[in-house]
Amino acid sequence: MFKFAAPLFIGCALLAAACSSNYNKDEVPDISPDALYMQAQTAMTSGDYYTARQYLEAIDSRYPFSEMSDQVQLDLIYVYYKTRESAMTTAQINRFLRLSPTSPHIDYVMYMKGLNEMQLRSDLLQDFLGLNRAQKDPTHYYEAFNTFKEMLETYPTSAYAADAYQRMIYIQQQLAEREFAIASYYHERQAYVSAIRHCQNIIYSYRDTPQLEPALDLMAECYRSLGLEVPAEHTDQVINASFADR
Repeated sequence: MFKFAAPLFIGCALLAAACSSNYNKDEVPDISPDALYMQAQTAMTSGDYYTARQYLEAIDSRYPFSEMSDQVQLDLIYVYYKTRESAMTTAQINRFLRLSPTSPHIDYVMYMKGLNEMQLRSDLLQDFLGLNRAQKDPTHYYEAFNTFKEMLETYPTSAYAADAYQRMIYIQQQLAEREFAIASYYHERQAYVSAIRHCQNIIYSYRDTPQLEPALDLMAECYRSLGLEVPAEHTDQVINASFADR
């Protein structure tokens, strides 16, 4: 049974490696894997990610079982991410997690997964113009936040833990800004109940963000617009107790 299974496994692995590679054979010389990798590293160091990708994909395709296979796959994750090829980054991350579930670099892969999910929500032109992304669909931010959270819980001493934590704070601020923008939208249209609900979302989920104080102010205003003086006064009490120095 094993005699037939082993060749089949090797054949499938080679096919998978070949299918995942898009490198131009004419651009990559027929040299040793070590020499190819040295060229890839030089290109990555200089920021030439297109060339780095060509050489890394060549190693991955020509030498799928080499000793540097894991490192090549890790570098491909980074190169795909840097060239904003989010779908390729996702595929490479999933491939690595599937083939090397016990790798000592899983924390890095999870960190890159979170970064890629954040990038999936971004827009190159929007980023260039410095436009606020808070009002965009938050799905990828939720996924990124949960990925970073899982990474921190599983690998609290990771070298990437501190940066992952800061990115979680940033995501929460973006989500809070989105909730407040929606609350303000409803308030302007006198949909006070809906505005209150989105202010409450900030209180429940994003109370450590700068949007807490304006959300409380807006909520108190909405209560008064609805003629609900008691909850408005309770909200005022919370504001005075929480922001006594204003």
